[in-house]
Amino acid sequence: MFPGVSRSSGSFHATLLLLSAILMAAITGCINDGGDELDLVVVSIAPQREIVERIAGADIEVILMVPQNMDPHTFSPNPSQLLKVARADIYFKMGSGIEFEELNMDTIIETNRGMKVIDMSEGIDVVSYEDHGVKDEHNEAEHDDHTGTDPHVWLDPVNMLVMADTVLEALISEDPDKEELFRVNHASYVDDLVSVIGYARQNLSPYGRKAFLTYHPAWGYFADSFNLTQMSVEEGGKEPGPQGIASLIEQARNNNITVIFVEPQFDTSIVQQIADAIGGKVVTVDPLAGDYIENIRKVTGDMVEGFDKGEGN
Repeated sequence: MFPGVSRSSGSFHATLLLLSAILMAAITGCINDGGDELDLVVVSIAPQREIVERIAGADIEVILMVPQNMDPHTFSPNPSQLLKVARADIYFKMGSGIEFEELNMDTIIETNRGMKVIDMSEGIDVVSYEDHGVKDEHNEAEHDDHTGTDPHVWLDPVNMLVMADTVLEALISEDPDKEELFRVNHASYVDDLVSVIGYARQNLSPYGRKAFLTYHPAWGYFADSFNLTQMSVEEGGKEPGPQGIASLIEQARNNNITVIFVEPQFDTSIVQQIADAIGGKVVTVDPLAGDYIENIRKVTGDMVEGFDKGEGN
């Protein structure tokens, strides 16, 4: 699970946010009136925004709850965001266990009971970190607690094909007059997804079961889809101690790893220490990038470069 703030620690704050948003909505008359026209939808994270915007088209506004520079482990909505939620027609939640939703969906739903809530992970196999083989292998005897649901389902573009179908069905149900437009847009976006899946498979297929090292274990679904092996720096959601770092360095050397992937949402100063020890480099990859398809292409290229450099050692 995402590490972060407990439910109880944020409950009072969430209640104040909810009351503020409802009061603001009531005063300004911005509560969803259940009208027929679909004009505003909400998503939790940036990769969802791309898929919804592409299928919905330019006439429908898509509101993003977690800004790209914020950590979804700890981010909470502010009253101005909840005011927008109060007049939304659909909320597309990721539904895979991201902590933002685990902590805030009750508040979001209470803000707008007339809003449809669509689970974009419906039909997708959401697994635990351990089901990817993502363990703290560098210290397994002491730390076998990196368990729980891995919410990062969107990082496998094959899963995004399923999500695209879910979005299409929800939009048609809410606004059937625009079905033809939605279907044309959906077909275009699916073509782009299929193209990037082919690109990743073609470029990563020579490296079957090759290991890569990432600070936060966000890329398990990507690794599963493209026959790779993810190793993570974190131990149970925390940075490793000296013994864990030494073991990671040894494993990285044994696996010819020369690149460590880090996410911009995390403080990853410890990663540079590991990279210096293995003569490698740190590469930033953003699991929450808004330009999703281009991001998958970038990550694929970064991995290929890292694998090639490792094999050259």
